[in-house]
Parts: sequence; structure tokens; C-alpha cells
Amino acid sequence: MTSSETVTPPAIGVSLVDGDPAIRHARQLMLRSENYDVRSYVTSAALLADPRSRDYPCIVLDVELNEGGDGLGLLREMRATGWRGRAILLDGQDPDGDFVRTAREHGDRVMERAVGDGALLTAIAASIDRSWSGWNAG
Repeated sequence: MTSSETVTPPAIGVSLVDGDPAIRHARQLMLRSENYDVRSYVTSAALLADPRSRDYPCIVLDVELNEGGDGLGLLREMRATGWRGRAILLDGQDPDGDFVRTAREHGDRVMERAVGDGALLTAIAASIDRSWSGWNAG
């Protein structure tokens, strides 16, 4: 390798689940611009149906998907199928409520749905355990 060649580390995978196409697309573009490998989903069912989603160490999930499920239930199902990552749950919940306490038990984080890009990027970076064996499998 010459001094002009650089080695780019593999992009870290992030699953993005949001039913609003405009928001999903904007976040996907923002994350890709920050060198994340993004797989986006319209529904939590689509995330669950994709076996590659287990290879990504972070899920950003809008918990109001209008499909009758809840974010914590989705995460339980993902973990039951072998996923060992962390999630950023986007919601407007009370920061001291049961939902937030339950999310924290697994190292997940609840943030306001309208969170800014900088705060979201910081939360994603903090959620990723770089020693996790599946983080670059995507």
C-alpha cells in the first residue's frame, strides 16, 4: 500500500424503521452521508422478515408505526431471533415512564421523534458496541 492509499473501515450497519417515507428517506440519506450502511424498512414486519437485519448493531425505530405493534415488542422478537444490538426508539414518551425504563434495561434509548440529526448521530454512535462480532457483517 502506498502512502496515497487509504483504508476505509467498513460502514457500520443501521436499520431504520419509519412508516413516513419522507422522514425515512431524509434520515437514510443523512446516515449514508455519515458513512453508515443503512437498510430501511416501512414496517417492523419488514425488518423482522429480513434476516440481514440481525447483522446490524443498531435499529432506529419510530414506535408509532400504525401497525398495531409496539417498539419494545419488536425488540423482544429481534432478540429472540439472535439480534444483540441496541435500539434508538423515537417517541414522545414521558422520560420517566415505564416504557423508557424497560427500554433502558437492554441498553436501548428513547428519544423525541423530532430529534435533530446531530443528537441522533451521537446516540447511534454511543449505542454501537464495536467489539460485537456481527457489527460489520452487513
